[in-house]
Amino acid sequence: MKKILCAALAAAMMLAATACSGASSGVSTPASSKAPAASSAAPAKETYIELTEDLGAEEYGVGFRNGDIAFGLEVQKYLDEMIADGTAAEISQKWFGTDALFKDKGLLEETEAPAEDKSLETIKANGKIIVGLDDSYPPMGFRDDKNEVVGFDIDLAKEVAKRMGVEVEFQPIDWDSKELELNAGKIDCIWNGMTITPERIANMYFTKPYIANQQIIIVPASSGITAKAQLEGKIVGLQKGSSSLEALTSDPIGEKVKEIVEYPDNVSAYMDLQAGRIDVFVVDSVVGRYVISQNAQ
Repeated sequence: MKKILCAALAAAMMLAATACSGASSGVSTPASSKAPAASSAAPAKETYIELTEDLGAEEYGVGFRNGDIAFGLEVQKYLDEMIADGTAAEISQKWFGTDALFKDKGLLEETEAPAEDKSLETIKANGKIIVGLDDSYPPMGFRDDKNEVVGFDIDLAKEVAKRMGVEVEFQPIDWDSKELELNAGKIDCIWNGMTITPERIANMYFTKPYIANQQIIIVPASSGITAKAQLEGKIVGLQKGSSSLEALTSDPIGEKVKEIVEYPDNVSAYMDLQAGRIDVFVVDSVVGRYVISQNAQ
């Protein structure tokens, strides 16, 4: 079973205690020649920093099957309603401490569903929305210490489903295979901090971008890395199937890194950064800043 986020972070950040007391030899040592007692203080905990340079700005959106325009527009209708009545701002304040939602982004694609589109009718007949997500993606969607899926996107999706009069089920998926899961009908939408890219627009129907994001670079504070150019010759870790890989390889520095290591989720990448198996962690800003804040506690 996948470890829940809090347990994984706690395990990754725990420092081993050391014992320094020596065994007695039975020989008396003059007081003047005794060695000073070993300190019992634990070594300082490593801290992690975000470089001031990033790898580009992005926008998050909710993805649906290309033919499910009626369903997508219904979700958008309730998101707009939640922005207008302040509910979305309250959810944003809960997770980010600020109202981070877009208010005026236009639709990317169709604004009206064709007559033959029965996707909304199907959802209502089923009585639920199955949301595909990576359940180790804080603070958008992750498991808490009770192993329950929580997060910003989780709260948004729950409120939309409530207003639609249906239930919502959160289905963890392999993020690298998200389009396959969606088109196979195993899930109804992907709602979990998903970056809108040209490739994804070709494969899905998106409603409005609802929040901004950047691809940021995280390093140990003790590494001496202060600029993007210093990633040359370094080992970089990131999530497989994420937009982090595209952002890194699209930047000139991507050709100069020593190795790119892809992980099934961001928690695994962050733990390897802490263990020293990678030098750099590239990740969405909402996730990276969250794990940095948790490490600082």
